[in-house]
Amino acid sequence: MSLTSLLQTKEARRRFREEFPKPKMKAEPSLAAPPISNDPSRIGTAFDYLLRFALRRANREAVRGREWTAEAAVRLLSGAEKERAAGIVRGARKVRDRFVESGNLTEEVLAATLQLARLDLIVRTGANSLDDVDGLGDWREEDLKDLRQLYESIPIGCFEARERCLLNPTFGNASGLVGGADADLLIDDLLVDIKTVREASFSREMFNQLLGYYTLHIIGGTGGLDPKPKIRRIGIYFSRHTHLQTASLDEVVDRSTYPDFVEWLATFALRRRAVAEEQE
Repeated sequence: MSLTSLLQTKEARRRFREEFPKPKMKAEPSLAAPPISNDPSRIGTAFDYLLRFALRRANREAVRGREWTAEAAVRLLSGAEKERAAGIVRGARKVRDRFVESGNLTEEVLAATLQLARLDLIVRTGANSLDDVDGLGDWREEDLKDLRQLYESIPIGCFEARERCLLNPTFGNASGLVGGADADLLIDDLLVDIKTVREASFSREMFNQLLGYYTLHIIGGTGGLDPKPKIRRIGIYFSRHTHLQTASLDEVVDRSTYPDFVEWLATFALRRRAVAEEQE
């Protein structure tokens, strides 16, 4: 069970819709970086890595990261495959560190993010071998061009932190309620999810995902920080549109009913997890 699967249940969709009024898009952003690659899923994951590289450079004093999903993939492999995957991760970290120091977006940097994106599939799809992950060492010129235009479109000022920049933050013991959950970014008091999609549409599903993360934060905190950081806003960064859609939690969370909702979500997640374990 995951947070995504929990949010897809009929009961969760109903409760979220009743509890949280979804705000409208604040603008109709234009497509600034139209797709070039014909592998949108890989580009989306690679850009997640690339944006985090950029934020590590922009927020050197405030940034905190955690393990990459690609690193988790290494632990799932064995023998020669494990060594190959570990070598890819080590190489990507060296490339990342050179980029953070120089700011020089080389082909090597872009290729590293594409390799990490492919390794992610070991975790996300349950693949048992690198042979199940097509194109691990391959990429096309259009992939590199697509990533470069996405990078060049980043409004980096929107992501400059005053106090903290957390990359892939988890939510303490609350993440375990849903089988593991991590957000994309926490910039000061703004919780952000990244979407590399052609259409900039702030859907109910995206909104629910953000409120799900926020509720896990209320239950278990974020990033292991003590005291618990304040989250006052949620947002979606539509990378192909260079648009950061945000909403104030004061506008969408009713503090008089929200404690009951938090209790419901924790109980519902525990019940779903128990059922899943019985079926294994």
